[in-house]
Amino acid sequence: MTLRRLLIAPILAALIAAMALLVGTPAHAAPEAKPITVRVYHQAISPVAVLVTPAATVRTFFGPIAVDGKAADGQYITGTLTTLVGGMPGGLELRSSNLVFVFGSEANQIVVGGISLYPPTGATLAPGQRTVRPVLGGSGTYDGARGEVVSTNLGADGWTHVFRITVD
Repeated sequence: MTLRRLLIAPILAALIAAMALLVGTPAHAAPEAKPITVRVYHQAISPVAVLVTPAATVRTFFGPIAVDGKAADGQYITGTLTTLVGGMPGGLELRSSNLVFVFGSEANQIVVGGISLYPPTGATLAPGQRTVRPVLGGSGTYDGARGEVVSTNLGADGWTHVFRITVD
């Protein structure tokens, strides 16, 4: 081996090792987001509008909410449930949700999506039934929110939505 090859080999090995460290290590380690729980309650809500087409049924909802046991102006849920497919196992329907929870100001929102199985009659889940949906994001206080929400139909007593999220 020539002297040149003897000198270049260790330098190349050191450069490759340094590049591997740089690629595998973030420029600055972000602090880990702490999970938070937000509990939302609202009375039973009837659709404010129902649009029936040959392709789908769309139900639109709106209602005030209480957050962590406190009702306040500017706190509400709004959204749509769209029937996608009927005749699922057990005779259920597959519905897609687009739900927005507003917390005191339109700047502070959590957006929920996903699908759930619903009974074919009625606007909502059966009393006592719960569903888990993904949190798609948020704004303001909830900017960067990710996680899930467990929604439970309490029948005539309304609904609970328990958010388990992390916020950037």
